[in-house]
Amino acid sequence: MATPWYGVNQASNEAHNTENKRSWGRPLLRNRCETLDIPFLIVDGAKDIRARRVVDSLEAALPDVRRVTLRRAGHLPWTEEPDGFRTAVADFL
Repeated sequence: MATPWYGVNQASNEAHNTENKRSWGRPLLRNRCETLDIPFLIVDGAKDIRARRVVDSLEAALPDVRRVTLRRAGHLPWTEEPDGFRTAVADFL
């Protein structure tokens, strides 16, 4: 999504990665996810290069979750498979 007009926000990216490293894999984060009393929708792409275990663990931690994996999408399912993304969101809502 970084184009010549909208570069990567390095400060935001660094802060996000720092927080992720601090909290991922921690029992407190999982415990907090397990207490959330709201429905969640996870839409991910089967061709995403990120480790599947990350999304799998989030899905396992949320008590009320629906997950839709779009076969032809990667890291950006809303742009790579927009029709499937719209359908998943509309069905969830």
